[in-house]
Amino acid sequence: MTTVAELLAREHTFSPPVSLPRSRWALLVPVVVAGGLGVLAGLAAWTMLVVVLGAGLATVLLLRLELAALAVVAASVFEDYLVLVTPWASKGLAVLLIASWLLRRSWGRLHDGPRSAVVIAALAFLVMLLLAALVHNNGRPGLDILIRYIGFLAVLGVLVDTMRGGLAPERVARTYLWTCVAASVCGLATFALAVDRRVVGPIGDANDLAFFLVAAVPFALVLRGRSSRPWIYDIALVVILAAILGTLSRGALVGLAAMLLVAVVARVIQLRTAALVLVSIVTAAATLVGAFPDLIRVSLARKAAVADQNVDERFDLWTAAGEMARESPVFGQGPGSFGLFHQDYLDRLPVDVTHRLDVAHNTYLEVLAELGFLGLITFLVMIVIAASGAWMQWRRSGDRLAGGVFVALVGTAVTATFVTEQYFLPLWLMAAMAGALAHPPETTSDLLRTST
Repeated sequence: MTTVAELLAREHTFSPPVSLPRSRWALLVPVVVAGGLGVLAGLAAWTMLVVVLGAGLATVLLLRLELAALAVVAASVFEDYLVLVTPWASKGLAVLLIASWLLRRSWGRLHDGPRSAVVIAALAFLVMLLLAALVHNNGRPGLDILIRYIGFLAVLGVLVDTMRGGLAPERVARTYLWTCVAASVCGLATFALAVDRRVVGPIGDANDLAFFLVAAVPFALVLRGRSSRPWIYDIALVVILAAILGTLSRGALVGLAAMLLVAVVARVIQLRTAALVLVSIVTAAATLVGAFPDLIRVSLARKAAVADQNVDERFDLWTAAGEMARESPVFGQGPGSFGLFHQDYLDRLPVDVTHRLDVAHNTYLEVLAELGFLGLITFLVMIVIAASGAWMQWRRSGDRLAGGVFVALVGTAVTATFVTEQYFLPLWLMAAMAGALAHPPETTSDLLRTST
């Protein structure tokens, strides 16, 4: 019979299973991971290279908020090129930007200033957007549009906070300018190769590309005054203007004229700078005609042939948007409703249509049709607050960059009257820059105070 003393003796002599020391795990895990990666690299070397580079880039952007912000700004101009790599490229960069901001905010606030009025107005627009989506459920198309709006609003808020927290708005402006120059070169190259009768390229639609480029023109004028080599910015201006002319976008030309007029009246630029712009336009036009006379002649002939049809189409689409708003004036018919239902409000279908007519070709009328008068009012209030903030900063401190952002907002707002552009970054980016410049840092001064 086993005694209690024997049981206690057995308990004390029991040996637990041998566990692998931590030092061995520290050696074994990297070996297994490296071996697995080696096998994958042998089976699909290029895919593995892309995955590793992508993971490395994502890690860098996640840990460096400023770089993530600049990457989103630069990538927006090359959206259609990035789609060829992966359809999620632009969205993925935006998600990385937001994640990087959340990670940085987990350590504390980025600045000690007051809340931005632009961000508050954007939140009000978000409320109207959500209410319209709740009142009108438009299924998957409506959800897609809702997510796009929320994405741009989130990027706007993050960019404002990031620029107020250390990322110089001037750096953002320079990044956007030179990215637009690169996009213009790509568009002009495709035009020279007769790939398209209009300048397109990184942005597949010529009118949308022109919208991006119009916003960059004031930055070329403002930044040249700070540079020791202003002729570089003169070249950039000519290249961008040549691309704008090559898009044959009438809305962009109207926006460009409005910008130039407002810039002179508001004294953001001097008359000699306005003359420089006019000379640059003439130079760009002469260069295009001299380099590609046949292409220009064919493009203008085709544009003239469809000009009347385009006017009729847009008038019909604007009428349809108005009828949709009249039927649902408060909250509209919900996000995504214009593309789904506008054909039900057309008295007649445009003839000889060879392209999809799923946008209103007017940002404000499309917002009105989908989000109602409350949505449109909050959208306009956001733009007006942004523009007034940049204007007041320009008048108060003589900050040329604030004046340039004000002029850029005017140009994009006018151009948006002829195209649907709430689904592209420029309008949101200009609002974000205005929101940041309205609250400049007190201890550092990286603002542009030199005369143009």
